Amino acid sequence: PKRRERPPSKKMAGVVPSGRIAFIDEILESKDDGGSFRVTGRLEKYDAEREIATIVSKESKRSLKVKTDLLSDFRFDIGSLFQFIGEYHTKRGFIRARIGRNVNGMDMELYATAVKLCREHCRLPM
Repeated sequence: PKRRERPPSKKMAGVVPSGRIAFIDEILESKDDGGSFRVTGRLEKYDAEREIATIVSKESKRSLKVKTDLLSDFRFDIGSLFQFIGEYHTKRGFIRARIGRNVNGMDMELYATAVKLCREHCRLPM
């Protein structure tokens, strides 16, 4: 007789979440400890000793700390626009980034509009 295979579990071992697109304000208000997020903001300061970047939202002026110890050979230019993907630690108040990239030149107003429209019509979370 053929052996029945189990359906894959919702949390498959070794699968890294892609990161929900979120704005800084949404992450700061989130209760999703360990949740995976993709966030964009302008680099306000970088503490190389502690490996912590501070990004800020242009709209609300609120800031979010990003732990960057998992990023190697990364250039942190103050004033540049960055996007990070990582897990949010609510008790520590920072995202631990596993991916980071410079997104200078991205139109943040158009990006915000596209995210909001996608959420309305594509049923994206957050």
